[in-house]
This record gives sequence, C-alpha cells and structure tokens, in this order.
Amino acid sequence: MELIGFIVIALLWAAFLLPTVFENRRRAPGASTRSFARSNALLATVSSSTPAGATARRQANRRRLRFLFLVATGASLTLVVAIWESSILWLSVSVVFDVALAAFVTMLLFSRKMHLATMRATVLLPEDDQEVSTRDPQRNTVRVIAS
Repeated sequence: MELIGFIVIALLWAAFLLPTVFENRRRAPGASTRSFARSNALLATVSSSTPAGATARRQANRRRLRFLFLVATGASLTLVVAIWESSILWLSVSVVFDVALAAFVTMLLFSRKMHLATMRATVLLPEDDQEVSTRDPQRNTVRVIAS
C-alpha cells in the first residue's frame, strides 16, 4: 500500500514539474536557433516565379501523387488478393508493386534532395572596373537573386 501511495505522489509531482522543465528547454538558445533555421529554410524556398511555372509544378505534383496512390493501392490490393487466394502468383505481383513503390519513393526523395542542393542564391557584386559611387547607394548594395 505504501508503494502505491509513493507512486501516486511521484506521478503528481511529475505532472506538475515536467511541463515547466520542457517549457524551459523550448526557450533554450538551441531551440530558438533551430526555429530560426527552419524559418529561414522556409523563406529560402519561396521565390518569385511565373504563373505558368507554378501551374506546371502543380500539375507535376498531382501526377506524382496520383501515380504514388495508384502504386500503393495496387500493392495493397494484390497483397489482399494473394492472402485471400493463397496464391504465389498474386504474391509475386504484390512484390513487383512493392518494388515499384519503393523505387518511386526513393526517386522522389533523391529528386527532392538534389533540388534542395541546387537551390542556392546568386549574389551579384559590382564589377571590379566599376567605381563605387558614394552618391548612389543602390550601386553599393549586394543584390541576392533567389534561384
């Protein structure tokens, strides 16, 4: 009985003390740095583009999502049929769908990684032969063009 009372008291103390511990961890400099890095990464992905380019990307994403859904549905259905029929043939078809699904997801992840690696900002500096003008502050600034 004493052990149960001790466990109940420990749980009550934990319920009151643990939220403050985790709140202090959220306010730590490391957490704010990670939050800032996430915000910067989100802002870096935003770039100006033409409406036609945005429409083409949206259509490509829809096609990818549709294909992913079809392959996942095919893998699930063939697995259910293989179990229902106890058929090695249907099981092999299910394995083919599983391999196709894994290959497609791997290709998507690799493509995203390569896209993020190539997304870098282009910095335009004044050329060496141009004199730096003190009257025109626009010439003395660095322009960053998101790609």
